[in-house]
Amino acid sequence: MPLEPGQSLGHYRIERLIGQGGMGAVFLAHDSRLNRTVALKILPPELASSADRLARFQREAQAVAALNHPHIVTIYSVEEEAGTHFLTMELVEGDSLDHAIPAGGLPLTKVFDIGIALADALAAAHDKGIVHRDLKPANVMVSREGRVKVLDFGLAKLAPSTRQQGPDATEVLTELALLDRTLTDAGQVVGTVPYMSPEQLGGETLDARTDIFSLGVVLYEMATGRRPFGGRNKAETSSSILRDTPRPVSETRQDAPRHLVRIIDHCLKKEP
Repeated sequence: MPLEPGQSLGHYRIERLIGQGGMGAVFLAHDSRLNRTVALKILPPELASSADRLARFQREAQAVAALNHPHIVTIYSVEEEAGTHFLTMELVEGDSLDHAIPAGGLPLTKVFDIGIALADALAAAHDKGIVHRDLKPANVMVSREGRVKVLDFGLAKLAPSTRQQGPDATEVLTELALLDRTLTDAGQVVGTVPYMSPEQLGGETLDARTDIFSLGVVLYEMATGRRPFGGRNKAETSSSILRDTPRPVSETRQDAPRHLVRIIDHCLKKEP
């Protein structure tokens, strides 16, 4: 049975549905034990019965728990109640970035503020060997106070080369590596097509540079109000990512500083 407002899951009282995706529904809930409001990410029963999906859900928790950064959502716990598997997370109240980008792009000050926060969050993840693989505006929250938070490490992957940060990080990364070998078959493509790198579309082995390409797509969209690559369907969009050179940011946004244009162009190079 789906959860509804007023129902309880252990000591969490469900208040309302926040969002829903392929990896589960997210609810706003009240934690009666600690008297605070949290976000619960619940894995649907039909997915919890899949060892692959359950392992991926647990991997998200481990990936985010390995990170402690002001621009990455904080995970509190991984729990199971009466067969329901869920994460408890920091509640970020505001809008996702995909709902905040106007047709002509964001003011440059916001492009800089959000772009720097995203780059800082990715640097922290990459420093622990974690590749997000699904950076996109829908996975970025901007709080009412203007704080930027990267969400959803459900597709996070341990990079082939890591700089481990002490025994705790080593333990977490070892678990991630074991899960990744279990979950990721050679040639498997995961992600969201308009924001995927060429190597991601090709099912190649990924490292932190795939996130840099995705960051470039997000920066381009924030600056211009449109994506650099597109098409009528996923196949055409994939072809555009692999072959097309995007229209220069400076043509759409004449007030864009040349260094911002240079950075975006560099992020969007076809070769890693």
